[in-house]
Amino acid sequence: MINTSGSGSQGSSAQAHRLRRSATALIFFVPLVLSLLSGCSNNPYPAEEAGRPVIYRYLGDDPKRLDPSISYMVTEGEILSLICNSYFQYNYLKQSPFKLELGIGAVMPTRRPSPAWTMQGGKKVAKTGELWSFRLKPGIVFQDDSCFPGGKGREVLASDIIYSFKRMADPSVPCPVLPFFEDKIVGLKEYHDHQRERAKQRQPADYRFPVDGLQTDPKDRYAFRLLLNQPYPQLRYLMAMNFTTPIPREAVEHYGPDFRRHPVGCGPFMLTEWSPKLRLVLKRNPHFRPEYYPGQGDPGDREAGLLADAGKRLPLSDEVVYTIIKEGLTGWNLFQQGYLDDYSVIKESFSQVVSQQGTLTPQMAARGIRLDRSREPNIGYYAFNMRDSVVGGYTPQRRKLRQAISMAIDVQAAIDLFSSGLGTQAQFLIPPGIFGYDKDFRNPYRQYNVAAAKKLLAEAGYPNGIDPRTNERLSITFDNAATSAAGRQFVIFLKDQFNSIGIRLVSRSSRPEVWQDRIDRGDFQFTHYGWLADYPDPENFVFLLYGPNRRPGPNSAAYDNPEYNRLFEQMRSMDDGPERLAIIRKMRDIAVEDCPWVFDDHAESLLLHYDWLSNMKRHPIALDSAKYMSVDAGKRARQREVWNRPSYWPLAALATFLVVGTLPAFATVRKRRSRRLRRNG
Repeated sequence: MINTSGSGSQGSSAQAHRLRRSATALIFFVPLVLSLLSGCSNNPYPAEEAGRPVIYRYLGDDPKRLDPSISYMVTEGEILSLICNSYFQYNYLKQSPFKLELGIGAVMPTRRPSPAWTMQGGKKVAKTGELWSFRLKPGIVFQDDSCFPGGKGREVLASDIIYSFKRMADPSVPCPVLPFFEDKIVGLKEYHDHQRERAKQRQPADYRFPVDGLQTDPKDRYAFRLLLNQPYPQLRYLMAMNFTTPIPREAVEHYGPDFRRHPVGCGPFMLTEWSPKLRLVLKRNPHFRPEYYPGQGDPGDREAGLLADAGKRLPLSDEVVYTIIKEGLTGWNLFQQGYLDDYSVIKESFSQVVSQQGTLTPQMAARGIRLDRSREPNIGYYAFNMRDSVVGGYTPQRRKLRQAISMAIDVQAAIDLFSSGLGTQAQFLIPPGIFGYDKDFRNPYRQYNVAAAKKLLAEAGYPNGIDPRTNERLSITFDNAATSAAGRQFVIFLKDQFNSIGIRLVSRSSRPEVWQDRIDRGDFQFTHYGWLADYPDPENFVFLLYGPNRRPGPNSAAYDNPEYNRLFEQMRSMDDGPERLAIIRKMRDIAVEDCPWVFDDHAESLLLHYDWLSNMKRHPIALDSAKYMSVDAGKRARQREVWNRPSYWPLAALATFLVVGTLPAFATVRKRRSRRLRRNG
């Protein structure tokens, strides 16, 4: 009895002791956790970047490569435009009309008629060509890099420009704009042919092989000349592209195949970090040439606050950090937390951002967010592989198959569903704002009409979509990079469009770089593509269907109509006017009938940015806007702190519940213990 009662008393005492200890631990644990959490942060960036003039932007995926001679994607062009500089650049603030100004060029080039030649039937034929004379600014240097002796960047010379042109014609360098130059620069085609013969024998390119049209001045190491065998006024635009930027031969030879990951230029920033699938970091180039923020712009720029930094030396920020973000909602969440300075309006957030009147909602405006509307000269399109045995070719039946598909795709429905109604249905490939655009033209095969599409499909030999050779539905493979949730919804939509006329669409989705490789190799039947103007001239659009521009050039469909090609060659060297317009319309009629594309839309986009980011003005052509932007890092840091302050009340409520729940149990045990002690006494 005593032993039993004694052991019960000891058990009760031990239990009470444990309860007291648990309660005490909770009392001390809650403030400790709260104290620890106060030092935690959801900031995805290194702590040392806080408060510094760093611009935070995003990319939808890693660039495939950053080689100035090869890269043609918009994201690649944006990065390269900040690392490399060309002879010309676009004035950031003057956009109506666009204005070219000197970049690394010292003088506006001169043009004059000059003796030239071209090859015909294996013989040189004399022509009256055009000689362009250029001169670089002295004192411009490449960024510091290990490819140079002692790691110090050397001065940029005219020979570096000549090397860039020769590198375009190196068979190991798939330069997409080589056709722009190969048939115009005297001797460049022969140079290319010579290098291809060497490549067949597995010999490296011989850069010492002469090109009559690429000339340096032995008396002036900054001067160079380009001899053309024909007039070509668009050359000035091409001298503003990354393909004509000076490239140091030392970097190409030092890095070899990895040069595409180690661009070395003379621009405002240097690539200092590239963590695949994570981020790219560009840091200020301390040796960037003196360049200053413009003091004049379009009407309204002063009222918009875009001239506050006039006269300040560029770039206005120390770093530009690009985060790789594949999912739109992920990026949207980061933007709302203040961890991205600007972001595109995505479909999932459209109603939250844009009011029914098309303006920014009061909730977004209250957070210091600004809305920019952008109408760049662009074209979205579906391309058929014109070399494919089913959808390619130029017979009436193949044309009717493509025309039927074109009429079965409801572009306006796609714009409404996936672009929130932003954009204009395209009737041809020249967009608004570019000479040759005709707002009144209606493409007969771009009018959504399922009945007419079925009739054309039957005339093509596929009644109700049935292939008579197999007695099964015709299947067409759609190559795409639509790996996001929104992308998959788009594929489902497109499948329904094809299904409406009896064709089965088979989706082959890949990562962007894999998809791009397939397009470059011509390993596809049907795909969706887009084009943003490199320069504001109709040539930059109608050349997308010029036969010699097939991959690695910009002609992804491999369309090759001799009459279209002939008209293009006649049109491209002409100045704008009625005669040029008439030729463009003839080309349009040919391309519309052949239907190598389903003309999709001229996209419009909405971009958001916070008021701590200044000088935000999207340029429709140039991609180097980041060098003009400045950031109020202090204001950004304060807002981030407010928007991302940890919420402690759930933890405090849980702790209070545990403590309150423990005290009655402790009191019960204490009461039992007292009762047993009195009984034993």
